[in-house]
Amino acid sequence: MTTPDLTGGPAAAGSHSHVHTRPAPGFSPARRLAGIGVSEILAIGARAAAMGDDVIILAAGEPDLPTPAHIRQAAAEAVEAGATRYAPLTGTPALKAAIRDKHRRDNGLDYAPDEIIVCAGAKQVIHNAFMASLDPGCEVIIPAPFWTSYLDQVTLAGGHAVTPATTAGNGWKLTPDTPPRSRRGRAGWC
Repeated sequence: MTTPDLTGGPAAAGSHSHVHTRPAPGFSPARRLAGIGVSEILAIGARAAAMGDDVIILAAGEPDLPTPAHIRQAAAEAVEAGATRYAPLTGTPALKAAIRDKHRRDNGLDYAPDEIIVCAGAKQVIHNAFMASLDPGCEVIIPAPFWTSYLDQVTLAGGHAVTPATTAGNGWKLTPDTPPRSRRGRAGWC
């Protein structure tokens, strides 16, 4: 048995990590992981990185630039001010207010604080939602193309992914004419 080492060791700013495997002595994975491998997106990123420095890798959501100075400074100031405890699960009131102000100013959108949730990323939120709401066999419609790990998330939650194709011609959106390719006829998520 091997487990993925997705860090590739310490990465310098602007460099890209590679996918490696390493032995995991004594580790016995749960049976539900049998069909789950290393994220295809990470494998694509590793192949792209091997092509050289002239390749722009869009596989992972991690920026390839250093964290801006004002963000590093704000983080340091927060630590010095004692903001080192767990934050509320949906975000601090100050952060939610800043997000609300940004969306109102830049996008003309007005959300109430209870409509804003701060999280570590979309994949985390989607995984949590699937785990909390899918019963075994429940169908999840995932329009293709899609982020590859969504299939594994549905599988881990006991669901069944249905992946109807979309096209550039319709803006990559599902339409009433998109064949759902549903096998069981009971979609729980779309």
